Amino acid sequence: MNLSDPIAALEIGTTRTVIAIGEPLEGGRVRVAAVGAIPSSGVRKSQIVDISQARYSVESVLRRLADQSDYSIGQAYLVVSGPQIRTKPVVAQCPVDGGVVRDEHLAEVDARSYEMGLPSDREAIELAPICYKLDDVDGLASPKDMSGHLLSLRSICIHGAAPRMADARAAAHAAKLEVPPEKNYFAGTCAAAAVLTPQHKRDGALVIDLGGGSTAFTAWSGGRIVQAGVVGVGGDHVTNDIRIAFSVSQAQAEQLKTTAAAALIRPEDAQQRIAVPDPMPGFKAATISRRALNTVVNARLQELFAVIRAKLDEENHLHGLNAGVFLTGGGSALPGIAELARAVFGCGVRIGTLVPEIEGLEADPHPAACAVFAGLLLLAQQEGRQTSSLFDSVKKVFGGIFRS
Repeated sequence: MNLSDPIAALEIGTTRTVIAIGEPLEGGRVRVAAVGAIPSSGVRKSQIVDISQARYSVESVLRRLADQSDYSIGQAYLVVSGPQIRTKPVVAQCPVDGGVVRDEHLAEVDARSYEMGLPSDREAIELAPICYKLDDVDGLASPKDMSGHLLSLRSICIHGAAPRMADARAAAHAAKLEVPPEKNYFAGTCAAAAVLTPQHKRDGALVIDLGGGSTAFTAWSGGRIVQAGVVGVGGDHVTNDIRIAFSVSQAQAEQLKTTAAAALIRPEDAQQRIAVPDPMPGFKAATISRRALNTVVNARLQELFAVIRAKLDEENHLHGLNAGVFLTGGGSALPGIAELARAVFGCGVRIGTLVPEIEGLEADPHPAACAVFAGLLLLAQQEGRQTSSLFDSVKKVFGGIFRS
């Protein structure tokens, strides 16, 4: 693949379907050149429940991209998330022929890690290496050129439900967009790539990506992932809580969440009332207490953060977050959410900002919401996982196939 070959990222989320185009730059950087997004159809709790509707969403984004840019897309990398995600510790081994570790030995032990016994209904998404062991020397970051006889690699295998991932590829395929199985990325890893520097990863950090149907997280230490997971709670659950608590429509609840709610309950909230948006014609707009609204939102988000905290505590990763917690995703725009997370985790919390290697989103009012697709583009650029086929399938055209 040439440096100038564009990269495409597809995210079929609960809230929106996004396709982003990245142009690789010198020095491992990427420029987000075009982004198309529409509200998702046929997706619930981060999983496709209607392939035809999901296909329509992908097609609609492709048309929007063709209308607003000179890109036509035939192949893309896929973001994978949702409660289907699981992790499994893996240890693979290979003999060191010749007695000195070479690149081919590192490649062999990596390949064997992917073959380590997932059930037939599970599909590997990513392999997150933790450390190598060479004979009796453990905890090695890079054993290349070291002498030994048996090389081992300890990793975390991030895997998903094979049928659910096949559904996503089928929806894309029906929209004439190919997503090869080897081009899957976990949403949590993508978000971390977008907001964590190498120093953050070495010091210890937690990235929480607050999506619509679920929340992905990755914990880092010593420059590597030490824990990853998904909690099946997201912004849509907050919206539904508001809908039930105040007997309003889903649309009204969503508008209340995005325009009036906050994650913290403040003393002054008790004195304020909020008009419910879009009342029925001929009816006076009802009002609700801001304190009551924020209490509903606070309860759900506090529970979500507490679940993630407990998961980290179980694996003894809670107290190594020296760089703090980084919040990304659409939910990170909620006022007070960093302060609430700080109270739960007991360490520094910030809204994620994109690393300097990602360009093109400087004008976005909330770049943390773009972290997943931006991070995927950066990973694809830096890790060299693109293939020469992308040169033929993602190309600039003039006139566009959707303009004919």
